[in-house]
Amino acid sequence: MRKCSFCVQRIDDGKQPACVVKCPTRALTYYPDWESAPVMPAYGRKERLHMVYALEDDASRYTLPDPVPLNTVRSGQLWKWLVGLIPGAIALAWLWNRVAPEEGQDD
Repeated sequence: MRKCSFCVQRIDDGKQPACVVKCPTRALTYYPDWESAPVMPAYGRKERLHMVYALEDDASRYTLPDPVPLNTVRSGQLWKWLVGLIPGAIALAWLWNRVAPEEGQDD
C-alpha cells in the first residue's frame, strides 16, 4: 500500500484501479463520481479506526464488536510495554559498563 499511486494512469484512461479489478472477493469498489455510491453506514468512521467498513446490515452479523471499541491505551498495555523495556535497559547498562572499562585501559 505504501507504493500505491492510486492507479492514476488507469483512472485517466477510464479504467478502474488495479486493486479493484484484481480483488478476488470483490471487497473493493471504486466510484469515480461518488454520486453513484450506495449510502451505507460506515462502521468505525466517527471512532477514527484505521479501517472503516461499509456495512449493509447490523455489525453483529459480521462478528464486529458493537459498540465500536475506542482506540485508547489501557493501563495494562502500558505495564506490558514497561515489562519489556526494563530488562532491555538493564542489559544495555550491563553491556555499557562492561565495555567502558576496556576503553580506559588503552592509556
